[in-house]
Amino acid sequence: MKKELLFSGIGGQGVITLGETLCDAAIAAGYNVTFVPFYGQEKRGGRTMCNIVISDGVESPIISEANIMLIFDERSLHDYQDLMDPNGTLIINSNMVQVEPTVDCKDVRKVPFNDIAVEVGNAKTANVVAMGYIAKLLPEVPLDIIRDKVADSFAKKPKLIPVNMEAIRRGYEL
Repeated sequence: MKKELLFSGIGGQGVITLGETLCDAAIAAGYNVTFVPFYGQEKRGGRTMCNIVISDGVESPIISEANIMLIFDERSLHDYQDLMDPNGTLIINSNMVQVEPTVDCKDVRKVPFNDIAVEVGNAKTANVVAMGYIAKLLPEVPLDIIRDKVADSFAKKPKLIPVNMEAIRRGYEL
């Protein structure tokens, strides 16, 4: 098994946190994982992106074609869509991306992650909603492990755990 993922957005949207947490869950599930984050040089509002490879063996840390690509903003779509596997799944945050992808991809999904996060009760949980959505596409990494890793990441802010568990649930049920 080998899955190549690419997540990209604007600094502050939780793209790197999402990637790190998913990597922790995949490691806990027994997979080899590589994680390559990228941070723009801007202080705020810069680009963030991460490559993740989850596999049974040792693989290159750089993706060749993303099996799963999560895009949070239009600039990221423009810059990274050519790295999409034509047979993969391109997930677009429809609240932030109004343009259509130009890449040939059989499975393009538009999901209003920001709207769902607001419905859950915390606009900052859009990345956690996205994590729940991605969890359904990665059955190799059990949802219970992902939930545990999200809860662990909020151990110092336990009041935020329930809203984040709800965000994962809502994303997974989409």
